[in-house]
Amino acid sequence: MKLGKTLLASLLLVTAISSAQTNDPTVPLPASILSGGINLRSAAGAAFSADVVTQSSQTMSDGATVRQEIHGKMFRDSAGRMRSETEQASPVAGVAPKRYVTIYDPAQQRSIVLDVGAMTARVFPLPSAPAVSSRQLKLAAAATRRETIGSRSLAAPEDLGAMTMEGFLVTGSRRTHAGAVKDKSQPLVTESWFSTELKVELLVTTQVSSSLVRTTRLMNLVQGEPDPQLFQIPAGYSVLDNSQQK
Repeated sequence: MKLGKTLLASLLLVTAISSAQTNDPTVPLPASILSGGINLRSAAGAAFSADVVTQSSQTMSDGATVRQEIHGKMFRDSAGRMRSETEQASPVAGVAPKRYVTIYDPAQQRSIVLDVGAMTARVFPLPSAPAVSSRQLKLAAAATRRETIGSRSLAAPEDLGAMTMEGFLVTGSRRTHAGAVKDKSQPLVTESWFSTELKVELLVTTQVSSSLVRTTRLMNLVQGEPDPQLFQIPAGYSVLDNSQQK
């Protein structure tokens, strides 16, 4: 069954600039990586590795339900370097998804986008990222979701309390965005669960419309330093270096 444009757009695991958005995984990435609704930001002293699972469910006009699941990975070391491995689903049935890797290195002031299938690496210069608090991370993540959603009025967040998820204490909040892009009467609801210890959301559920729900969660979390080689360009990749374009 052919997926609608809305579902396809929602399933893309996107690398994003914190002050802008794009669905093109070959653009440079400054201080954050947006993956299926979870915004990973550079933060020192909060190293971890995790699997990323994004599930989408859309009810079509004929009543049928289309479900899709996309997998990825996230890494961040104690220096604030980040790596996100993502899939971009193909609209053609039976065609394997494309795989992209984005790397952010604040020490070398660069971001790298790897096209795994083509074995190419694009290198972009970046300014140094300032240190941020957990509260700033939560506010920045909410701001990124608002930009991704579009122009909507945002109701005051509802506190969902605290619970343990993947062995970490998380606090939850629910936000209602009044008025969808195409249907101003349709509210959009986002629930997120944030770990202060890891400085990242472990679960985000977004009701994109009355027919489309997307959930992204971090699983198999391991606290500690990832392999340093994960933040380097692999051997054998062709490199396009834009570092002089400052």
